[in-house]
Amino acid sequence: MTSGIFSVEGSNAQRQAHTALVVEPTLAETLFLLSSLSDLGFRVTVCDNFQEAKARLLTAPTLLVTELRLGEYNGLHLVFRAKSIRPETAAIIRTQIADPLLELEAERMEATFVLKTATPEEFRAAVSRTVFRRTDALEPIRPPFERRHHERRVGQQASADHRERRVRERRREASTIGRLESSP
Repeated sequence: MTSGIFSVEGSNAQRQAHTALVVEPTLAETLFLLSSLSDLGFRVTVCDNFQEAKARLLTAPTLLVTELRLGEYNGLHLVFRAKSIRPETAAIIRTQIADPLLELEAERMEATFVLKTATPEEFRAAVSRTVFRRTDALEPIRPPFERRHHERRVGQQASADHRERRVRERRREASTIGRLESSP
């Protein structure tokens, strides 16, 4: 696979300002990442090996999404390099195998560890939370990445067990207010 730069044209200039560097050796995963990140408005650069990715880091992307295993190197090396060039770079490490030690190491570098089994919605939520993470946030970003459980909130009117919760009326008539104040 050769590297390339992909973007989705849109009218929102702010969304186009975000760039992503994807480092993934497999074509199917690359297409998934390209599609997901383009849908979120990123201008995406793709490469399939560590050496080329190291050179592309000099462009200081907003987001680095990398496979954990990259031949004799790993994605953690790229995160380290990216953070040394631009400390606020958001980073996501993707892998097929859950490894608690590597996940802990990624979290120490303020990277998000995402399994490749994550759904497209989970991945997009992980990207959003990682890119828009507060700089003073100390907690690592872990699954579930999407915190909403329903598309829409259900109002009380829709519940079958709808009871009146008020004990008394909140508003009073002007004529009753005068009587209440004058009574002992």
